[in-house]
Amino acid sequence: MISDLLTEVVETLSRTTRVRVFGSTGPGEPTRKRRHRPPVLADQHDPEALMQLRAALALRPDSEVMDWMQWPDLWLELLGHDQARLTTLGLLRPGWLRLQNDGDLELQNPAAIEQWLTLWAPTAAATIAE
Repeated sequence: MISDLLTEVVETLSRTTRVRVFGSTGPGEPTRKRRHRPPVLADQHDPEALMQLRAALALRPDSEVMDWMQWPDLWLELLGHDQARLTTLGLLRPGWLRLQNDGDLELQNPAAIEQWLTLWAPTAAATIAE
């Protein structure tokens, strides 16, 4: 099961052409009117940023699926070529990634996502630094 999840994350990240970062409330539903949607902390589609994000979100191959009883600090909405939502990932600090309904997996290098946020999504990084 874990290898299937790891493969799914890698494949989804490889199809990602845009990432939007939201606070702990998450992105909400795309069908909501704009005034009712939470604010976007970052909207990144730079190829270099996406390449670095893929590396920053590398998961530990020996990670066990956990179900932490905490709400994510940030949400990453991954979008594909047609701008449709591929998935939404929750970032639980320090160093865990929530895969929608599949559970939480440990990041290989927790500092890498912090560095990515600082470089490519400074508003989001400032939000969690407080």
